[in-house]
Amino acid sequence: MEVNKENLLYKSKTFCMLPWVHLHTTPEGIAAPCCIAKSANNYTPDLSPIGNSRQNRLMELVNSPEMRKIRMDMLQGIKSDHCTKCYMHEDQGIDSARQFANREYSDYFDRAFAYTDLVTGHLDKFEMVYFDIRFSNICNFKCRTCGAGCSSQWEQEDLANNVSYAKSIPKNDNKQFLQDVVDQIDYMKTAYFAGGEPLITEEHYIILEEMIRRGKTDIVLRYNTNLSNLKFKNKDIFGLWKHFKNSITINASIDHYGKKAEYIRHGTDWGVVETNFMNARSKPYISLQINTVISAFNYLSIVDFYNYLTKNGMFTPNDKTFTAYSMMTPEYLSAHILPKSYKVTGKINMEKLVRILKFHNIKDFNIKHIAESVPWVESLNSWHKQSDKFKSEIERLDKIRGENFASVFPELADLLDTPASVDDTE
Repeated sequence: MEVNKENLLYKSKTFCMLPWVHLHTTPEGIAAPCCIAKSANNYTPDLSPIGNSRQNRLMELVNSPEMRKIRMDMLQGIKSDHCTKCYMHEDQGIDSARQFANREYSDYFDRAFAYTDLVTGHLDKFEMVYFDIRFSNICNFKCRTCGAGCSSQWEQEDLANNVSYAKSIPKNDNKQFLQDVVDQIDYMKTAYFAGGEPLITEEHYIILEEMIRRGKTDIVLRYNTNLSNLKFKNKDIFGLWKHFKNSITINASIDHYGKKAEYIRHGTDWGVVETNFMNARSKPYISLQINTVISAFNYLSIVDFYNYLTKNGMFTPNDKTFTAYSMMTPEYLSAHILPKSYKVTGKINMEKLVRILKFHNIKDFNIKHIAESVPWVESLNSWHKQSDKFKSEIERLDKIRGENFASVFPELADLLDTPASVDDTE
C-alpha cells in the first residue's frame, strides 16, 4: 500500500493520527482509540472489543485485532464504527477531534509509519505521544451528564438504591499495565489527565512524580478537573506543577454557576469551586480555561452563565479558549431532545450571546464554539424518542438526591408535562 502523507493528514475523511500515537482506556479499563470513540462507551455490543487494561498489557491492546483493523480502515478510506462522533461533528461543520489530532500530531507521522506494517496495521513499536489513560472512576461528584462508569460516588448511589444495572467497578490493580504506561513517559508530548477526578487519583501523582524524576518536564500537561479539591494526601499539586516548563492547561469542567452548577454536577459547592478557580487563575504557570458541556440543561440559559463569568473575571478577552462541547450521550440529556419551541428560544439566546461576546472582544475561536452549537442542536429532533427517559431519570435522581429540577430550571419546568408527540403538532 502506498502512503500519501499530505492526503491522509489533510484530505482524508477517515484518517486519524491517534491510533498511531495514542491509546485510551476508560475508568473501567475498556480500551478505545480515543476518549470520544464509540468503543469508549461502556455499552457497545455492536462493536468488537479492543481489550481491557485490567487483563491486557499495553502492547496487546495497541496491536489487538480490532486496533489493527481500525488503522487499516483509516488508511483505506473506510469509515470506522468507532469514530461516528467525529463524522457527525464534521457533517455539521464542527471541528472534530480527528481533525485536531491530525494537526496536533502531524510531526509524528513519519516516525509512526516507520513502525507500521501496511498489510496488517501492526505497530512494531508504539510511542505514546498523547497520554489519556484513566485508571479508575474515583470522583467526588455525580454529574448528571456523566454516569457511574466515571464516578465512584454515582456507582455507590446506584448500588445503595438497587438500580438494576448497578455494578461495582474495582480499581485497576494491573501493575504491569501501569508500568507499561510509565515506560512511555519518555515519548510523551502531551499528557491529558481526566477521570473520574484526576486530582484525587493515586496514579496521576505516580506518573507526575515520575515525569519530574526523569526530567521530562517539557511534557504539556492538560487537565479536565472539577476544581473542587486541590489537596490529595500529602501532595502539593501547585508545587509539582511548578517543575514543568510549559504552562499547565486546566480545563475546568463547569457548565453553569450557582444552583444550576450544583444541580448539573452534583457535589459542587459553587463557592468552593469559584474560589479554587480564581486561586488557580492567579498562578503564572497555569493556563486556565473552562470546558462547558452543552446539554438540555443549559442550552437556553448559557447566556446567563457567560454573563456571570465575564462580570466576575472568570472569562476575559485574554483567555486562550473556552471550550463548549455539544454532548451526544446520554441521548436523553442532549440538547437534541428539546422540543422545537425551546430550540427557538435557545437559538435567540445563543445569537444574543454571540453579539455580547463580540462586543467584549472575545476571540473568534471562542465565539465559534458557541455559534456552532446552534446548527448542531437543530440537526436532530428527538423529544418523541427520549422524553420518557428524560422525565423518569429527572424524577428518579431528584428523589434520591433531594433536588428539584423545576425550581432550579424554571425555563425548562414545563418539559415535565410536555407530551412526547409535541413536535408532531408544532
